[in-house]
Amino acid sequence: MILKNVKSTISGIPQRLQPKILIFTFGASLLPVVLVFGIAWRFVYQPLTDLEKTRLDDQVLAFRGFTSATGKGLQDLANGYAIWTALYNAVQKRDRAWMKEEVTDQLVFSTDVDNVQVVNRFGETLAERGSAWRSIAVQERVVGAIAKKKPLQELVTYGDRQMLILVAAPIFQSDGKGNSPGTLIVGQTLNDAWLRKFLNFSQATTKLAIISLDGQLMLSSIEKMSSDTWEENNLTATVLPAIKRGESVYRMEPESGHNTIYAPIKSAGKPVAIAKIQISSEYFQQAYLVLNRVIWIGLAMAIVLSIAIARLLARQIGEPIKQLALRSKTLATGDLDSLIPGIDSGGEIGQLANAYQEMATALKTLICNLEQRVAERTQELELARQTLEERVKERTEELWQKNQQLQSAHDQLQQLNLEISTKAEQLSQALKNLKKAQVQLVQTEKMSSLGQLVAGIAHEINNPINFIYANLSYVNRYTQNLLDLVDIYQENYSSPEIEQIIEQIELDFLRIDLPKIISSMQSGADRISKIVLSLRNFSRLDEAEMKLVNIHEGLDSTLLILQSRLKMNKGYTDIELIQKYGNLPLVECYPRQINQVFMNVISNAIDELEKLKEQQNKQITIETEVQTKNEIRITIRDNGSGISRELKHKIFDPFFTTKPVGKGTGLGLSIAYQIIEKHGGYIDVISEPGCGAEFAIVLPIKQL
Repeated sequence: MILKNVKSTISGIPQRLQPKILIFTFGASLLPVVLVFGIAWRFVYQPLTDLEKTRLDDQVLAFRGFTSATGKGLQDLANGYAIWTALYNAVQKRDRAWMKEEVTDQLVFSTDVDNVQVVNRFGETLAERGSAWRSIAVQERVVGAIAKKKPLQELVTYGDRQMLILVAAPIFQSDGKGNSPGTLIVGQTLNDAWLRKFLNFSQATTKLAIISLDGQLMLSSIEKMSSDTWEENNLTATVLPAIKRGESVYRMEPESGHNTIYAPIKSAGKPVAIAKIQISSEYFQQAYLVLNRVIWIGLAMAIVLSIAIARLLARQIGEPIKQLALRSKTLATGDLDSLIPGIDSGGEIGQLANAYQEMATALKTLICNLEQRVAERTQELELARQTLEERVKERTEELWQKNQQLQSAHDQLQQLNLEISTKAEQLSQALKNLKKAQVQLVQTEKMSSLGQLVAGIAHEINNPINFIYANLSYVNRYTQNLLDLVDIYQENYSSPEIEQIIEQIELDFLRIDLPKIISSMQSGADRISKIVLSLRNFSRLDEAEMKLVNIHEGLDSTLLILQSRLKMNKGYTDIELIQKYGNLPLVECYPRQINQVFMNVISNAIDELEKLKEQQNKQITIETEVQTKNEIRITIRDNGSGISRELKHKIFDPFFTTKPVGKGTGLGLSIAYQIIEKHGGYIDVISEPGCGAEFAIVLPIKQL
């Protein structure tokens, strides 16, 4: 079996080795050639590309220089007119006809300027010529120029894909003294005529187009420079982001010889448009084609030469290995005594032949020893097999008995575990019922006492305030009658003694202040009446049964009771209350219990915000809305520190609280949860640490 495996392994060596030799020698001879051509490409093609980029950069600099020179010329022209004393006087006098004839019309007819405007220091347009002033973008620049009162030069895009060089100069007298009464604004549109002037100073093959930042063509030297497939695919994704960063994008096309640059056109340090400049380079195209041909021809010759070298080396190395492979077949058949060919030859082949001869001798010795040891081990294994069968039979009988005992014990444990689980569930349910009954008892007693106390206070306050409220109108009328009587006495009976008393009591001040005092008393009485009404609505001792209730009234009553807690101590920010009430129908519920839910949730939100003394902009937001056909949703949200995930599932447990000892009982949210559950609704808590907390209360509109 071993000799067969050796035979199959050795016989496959020549078939696998010869292709590997061919591949290795081919790759080894071809690698230097590829490296040489790569270096040639790097040091020939790359300098050509860099040279073309430099030419494109020169064209961009020429374009920017020509644009700057145009703006400088406009600035000099505007400054020359701005210190014209006659213009200064015309602006002062608002002589619109003179300014139109001598300034706006004269500049448009005699220069390249196509937009002129004269504005006084109040922003009033005194004279103008051109259509650019109707653009909002141009108007914003004009307002900025008037406000700065300094010379201004900017590039502005406006209207239907148009660009304007805009300059502004404050108007002064020829001696430069005095305040500027207005501003002269001059603009030149970058049109085909301006573009032809630039191209006259550029190379003959230069083409120019101006593109807006939204990718629309604004100005072009020829129609063929409209967007192509490359530009449609890359303008938005590649070119525009680079332009907004203030960078240029190069587009090299050696096949056609047309190289393009997309450069930002800046005004006040910010890109306002894109300058697309294209130049033609025949020598770049020819050099690229020649370099390609040389590389491909050289690569083809190198491949042919490498194949020839690989075939020669494969023959020199593969033939001796083939003879060794043939001898290996005889080794696999058991002929370990014949001599291995090539032992006397030198080099690596001779070493390999000697290794084969040593392997044949070692195999012969190994086979003899192996046959002897196999016979000995076979006898030992037979004896061990018989002993093992007897021991397995004994152990099987013992295991069967133990298994029967374990099965009986397992059945007893299962029965006991079932009884313990049943008792534990009964105890757990009894504990939950006990806690719920305790909470309900505390809530009932607390709400009953609180309702009686609130109702008693409201009743005791209501009687005296009704007396005050009812008599304030009479006091106001009587006071006014007395003041009118004093006026009549003052007109008909005047004496020094009366005048002295009038001065002492400050009658004029009393005449003004007394009605204000009565009005303040009226407002205070109104306020107390509203508080009494809110206390009665909150307590609702006479409404122990379910009835249709306005939820907004319950919320307002609760907020009125808690109003004082929304005002923080001196030095800390008050809590802002935001109410977003929807259009809710009347809801069937126990009103006093629902008011208790609102009280508990809002009080917890106020407690949380009171702890954040350094926080600014403290807010509690209350929203109401109809959620479904038979459900409403009341959301109470604060912007406090939020609730951690570990505490969120415990907040509705009875007697659980995070407040210090003496600050809370841990029953507020538990009572609220049970009340809402009793009404057939539910409470959702949405909170993350640092993001505040939101309690969403969902109630059915009608009880089913």
